[in-house]
Amino acid sequence: MVDDELDDVAKPSARADAAAMHAALSGGSEEARDYLRRQSRLADLQIDTLQKQDEFETSHLRWRRFNDQMKGAMQIMLVAIGALFVFGIGAAVWSAAHDDGVVIEAFSVPPDMQQRGLTGSVVSSMLLDKLTALQSSIDSARAPSSYASKGDDIKVLIPDTGISISEAYRYLSGWLGHQTHISGDVYRSARGITVVVRTSGNPGTSFEGGEEKLNDLMEHAAESVYRQTQPFRYAVHLLNYARNAEADEVLSSLVQNGPPSEKPWAYAIWMYPALSKGDLPLAIARARTAAALDPHNLLAQANVSQVEAIAGHDEEELRFDYAAKKASAAGGGDQIRPLARIAMEMLTDANIAEETGDYFGAIAQYDKQIKAPDFNGSRWSAVYMMSVDLALAHDVRASRRALGGYTDRGLFPRASVGSGWNQSNLDFPQYEQFVALGDWAAARKDIENVAAAPAATSSTQSYLGPRTTVLPRLALALAKTGDMDGAWREISKLPVDCYFCLRARGQIAQMQKDWTGSSRWFARATALAPSVPFAYSEWGQMLMAKGDLDGAIAKFEIAHAKGPHFADPLEMWGEALIAKNRSDLAVAKFEEANKYAPRWKRLHQKWGEALSYLGRKDEAAKQFAIARSLNG
Repeated sequence: MVDDELDDVAKPSARADAAAMHAALSGGSEEARDYLRRQSRLADLQIDTLQKQDEFETSHLRWRRFNDQMKGAMQIMLVAIGALFVFGIGAAVWSAAHDDGVVIEAFSVPPDMQQRGLTGSVVSSMLLDKLTALQSSIDSARAPSSYASKGDDIKVLIPDTGISISEAYRYLSGWLGHQTHISGDVYRSARGITVVVRTSGNPGTSFEGGEEKLNDLMEHAAESVYRQTQPFRYAVHLLNYARNAEADEVLSSLVQNGPPSEKPWAYAIWMYPALSKGDLPLAIARARTAAALDPHNLLAQANVSQVEAIAGHDEEELRFDYAAKKASAAGGGDQIRPLARIAMEMLTDANIAEETGDYFGAIAQYDKQIKAPDFNGSRWSAVYMMSVDLALAHDVRASRRALGGYTDRGLFPRASVGSGWNQSNLDFPQYEQFVALGDWAAARKDIENVAAAPAATSSTQSYLGPRTTVLPRLALALAKTGDMDGAWREISKLPVDCYFCLRARGQIAQMQKDWTGSSRWFARATALAPSVPFAYSEWGQMLMAKGDLDGAIAKFEIAHAKGPHFADPLEMWGEALIAKNRSDLAVAKFEEANKYAPRWKRLHQKWGEALSYLGRKDEAAKQFAIARSLNG
C-alpha cells in the first residue's frame, strides 16, 4: 500500500516540480497546490520508512553485538576453566616435585606385639613424637626458610584403600618429590628387642636392647633419622649437649657432601668442635671459610667476629662486626630467626661500641636487649655485660646495681651462685669495679677466683677464658700488688698476637719504668689493632709518666680520633694540659670527657684542680663536691 502510493506520487518530472513550486509561490492554481500536498505526503512517508528501517537495523546490530559478546565470554570462560585446571595440575605437580617433607610409614611389627597394642602405626607415632621433641629442643639461630631441605612437614602415612586426591598426591610426591620416607621393623632378638629404621635410599640402622628399653631405642632411631634428614640441626643439637666429637663428624660430612647452600652454615658452626679441642687456628679458618662462602650470611660474619675476639684479635673482631652489620643490611638477617636476629644485631652494635670505648653506646644496646624477648640467654648476658661496661665507664655504683639485677631478676638465680664458673661470672665484673676504684688487692682476689674456676681451665674455654681475657688481667693485678715475678710468669704464657696481652705487657713494663720496653709493646699493640683506641691511650699514659707531655698528648689525640666517645684519653689529655700549665685548655677536655663518664671520681677531682688554677673557686668547689659523692 505504501509502495503504491509512492509510485503514484513519484511520477511527475523534476521540471513539473519546479513549475508547480513557482506557481504555488506566485499564488497559482488549485492544481499546483494539490501537487505540493502530494509531494509533502511523499516526503513524510519516506521519512517514516527510513526511521523504521533505522530502528530495525539498530536493533539487529545490538542483538548481533550481544550475541558476539556472549560467545566471547563463553570462550574466555572455557579458556579460564581450562587454564585453572592445567594450573591446578601444574601446581600439584610442582608441589609434589618440591615436597621435602619426612614421611613416616607404618613399621612392621610381629603379630604377638600387635595383639598387645604395639601396632605398626603406634611405633611410627612413637618415632614421630621423638622427632618432634628433638626438633623443638633445638634452638638454632637459622630461619626454617634458609634450609636446603625444609624438613618441617613430618607426618605419619598409613596406606589408604582406594584412590583419592590425597592418595594421588601421595603417589605423585613419592614419584616426583624429594620426600624422605622412613620405615622400619620391630622384632624380637637374642637381647630382647631390635628396632630397625630405614630412610630413603639408605640401608637400615639397628638398635637393640631389652624390651623395656623400647622408648630409648626409639630415641636412638629418631636421632639416626634426624642425622640423615637434618644434619645441620642435628649438629646444633649435639653441640648444645657438648657432644663435640659427634658434631665434628656430622659437620665434616655436611661440608664435604652437602648441597652448596648448606656449606656456609656448616662451616660457621664447625668452629665450635675445633675450639673444644683447643685448636684456635682451625676454628678461625673454618669461621673465615663460612664468611668467604657467603658474605651476606649474618651468622657466618658474626661467628668470625666471635672467634677473633676469643683469639684476642681486636682489629679483626671489629672488622667482622662491621661485616655483620653490612650482611644484615644486605638481607642476610632474613636468614636468621627474628629473636636471634634482634639479639645478634644488638650484640654486633654493642661490640662495635665497646671496641671504640663507647661504653654508654654499648649499654644502650644491652638495655634494649634486656627489654626484648630472650633468645638463648641473651637477656641475662646483656645484664652481665652492662655491669662490666658500667664499671669500664667508671660508674661503679650503677655497675653494682646491674650486677644485682643479674642475680635478682631471675636471669641468674642466686641458687646457682657460689661455686665454679657461675661464681666466676660474678667475680669478673667485680674485678672491673675494683679496678675502677683503684682497689687492686680486691681486684686481684676476684680475678684469681676467675682463673681458678673449673671452666677457666677446661679445654672448651682454653682460649675464651684464660689466654686472652683472664690471664692478662691476672698479670696486671699481680704487678699492681707488687708481685712482678708472678706478673711476668703469667704474661709469658700468653700469645704475642693478642691485643690485650700486648697492652698488659706494656703496662707492666711501665710499672718497672722500662720506658723502652713499654713503648715497644704498645707499638706492637697499635700495629696489631690500629683502629682500636686503648693501646694509644695507655701509651700516652706511659709517656706522661715518663715526662714526655707532648708525646703523651699526641697519643691521646690519636686515641680520641679512634674512639671519639672514649672518656679516658680525654681525661688524661686534660691532666697533661694541667702539667703544661694550660688549665684553660684542660677544662674543655674535662667537660668533653664528662659526656661519656659523668660519674668518674678522678675526672671531677682533676676538673676541680684545673678550675682552681684558673681562680674559678665556686666552680671548682662544685666539682670537688661531686668527686666526694662518688665513692663507689
